[in-house]
Amino acid sequence: MLQRELTREQAVQAGEQLLVFAEGSIIERGYSYFSDGVVFNTRVEKGKLLTSDVQGSQVYHVELDLEDIQNSTCTCPYTRLCKHMAATFFQMYSVFENPRHYLTRAQQPRRAKFSPAMLVPAYKNLSLPSPQEGTAVQSPLKPDSPVHEWWTFLENWTRNLPSAMETYRASSELLSSFQNVLGVAAAWPPARAQLFTVHANVFHLLKLQDFVKTNRQSYWFQDLSQTAERLLEQLEGTLFYMDIEDLRERHHELLEQTMLTVKKMKDTESTALYWTFAYQLLWWNLLQVSDWIQAEINDLDQRIKDPSTATSAKEVYKLLRAHFYVMEGADDAAIQTWRSNSRLSLSFYLPYLKMFARNEDWPRFLAWTEALQSLIGSADPQNYQLVAAIWQEAMERVGRGEECGAMLKQFLPSSFHEYAAYLYEQKQFRQWIDLQMSYQVPITEVITVQFKEMEDTHPTLLFPLYLREVNRLIAERNRSAYKEAIKLLKKIRTAYSKANQEARWERYVDQLGAKHNRLRAFQEELKRGNLNL
Repeated sequence: MLQRELTREQAVQAGEQLLVFAEGSIIERGYSYFSDGVVFNTRVEKGKLLTSDVQGSQVYHVELDLEDIQNSTCTCPYTRLCKHMAATFFQMYSVFENPRHYLTRAQQPRRAKFSPAMLVPAYKNLSLPSPQEGTAVQSPLKPDSPVHEWWTFLENWTRNLPSAMETYRASSELLSSFQNVLGVAAAWPPARAQLFTVHANVFHLLKLQDFVKTNRQSYWFQDLSQTAERLLEQLEGTLFYMDIEDLRERHHELLEQTMLTVKKMKDTESTALYWTFAYQLLWWNLLQVSDWIQAEINDLDQRIKDPSTATSAKEVYKLLRAHFYVMEGADDAAIQTWRSNSRLSLSFYLPYLKMFARNEDWPRFLAWTEALQSLIGSADPQNYQLVAAIWQEAMERVGRGEECGAMLKQFLPSSFHEYAAYLYEQKQFRQWIDLQMSYQVPITEVITVQFKEMEDTHPTLLFPLYLREVNRLIAERNRSAYKEAIKLLKKIRTAYSKANQEARWERYVDQLGAKHNRLRAFQEELKRGNLNL
């Protein structure tokens, strides 16, 4: 059916766009969904719109725009190109091409391209259940109930949650508890309902940290860390889409109660720093009242100066205080405070970097990336790609786009593939070789087209790579590796010959044979290859 309504060119074009704008992990997860056979009801509308239903945690409806992939939509909470869209793409692509080959391409290092969608929170504003659909949760809370009653109710709501998390999959139980309790506010005024969502989110985040602190089972660590990150991403989305002005004008008393609740978060005892992310997001997005901010600054300063404050608590207060430096525009003081804490990775700074970019404050963004070079250079691929794409956009916006290629060096090793491509494009071949050598890149992982061109045009520059690879193979001390070394030695001999350096080749192979004269198997392979002198 799809083969009659679409063309191979449409599938290929959509695939090229997906490679530019979708995260690699998203494409991989989409392939898994496609392979599991959970994409159904796939059809073409208007000749360019591919629609489908995808079974995830529930059934999601996808509309894939084949002409402009960024206009695609999905009913899941993710705001960007999602795994359900990728799965729908693979369903179509498999009709025309081998999807496994496409996945292999997607897994290769590639440069991310800036899109405004990168600056939008990863998850949409959570839609509250409709009471007309029978999803409202029975509770003693009323629309005008104060915040402290919300937290009392949440404590009662989750009284059995810790035991359920121990018995079943902890992350699923926690997220289900959070999603289900939102039904309490289904019939409330929108602003109050959104604020209840914020409190429910923070409450479950703190509950998660209590659970980890109490149980300390290491095999839960990665799963629950991802759950904490998911809650924070959803909190960011809720705050991003909230009508803050309406909340301040019509529900000021609730906002003030929220402020008092957030202030108490400073007393949280946890080895994890996830709650500090929530604390910073709330002050940055929700509690922008000058008197409240100044009172919180004074409280933090007093705690930091108090000699009776424990050292561990004082360090936390300093981290929190640094957030208000940013709000005051004292970025250097904030970064200096945070950089003294080795536990803070690039992800800690991402909300600030994205906020500067949303506000198109490009000089401020670039000043931060300069200060955070080492963290960007050691970040995980997804965070690096995000920051690097925004950084290149910022450089273009301030008229420095032509400097980007050379400046990629500051973000090594994360920028290795991009910087190597730049050096090659600029024909800086010696620097390109030095980069490969510095990072111990095996010959088998060097891009084939580039390597072949170097063999034909600048063979002598490749000698260090060749010789290092030969030494590596010999060091493996097995017959198979020796045979591979002989194949490479024959290639090296040809390269020396092209460079009119036969005498140098003879000295090298003679020294190599003498150095490893006790390796009988290697000597035998040298003889078989007619390489021994």
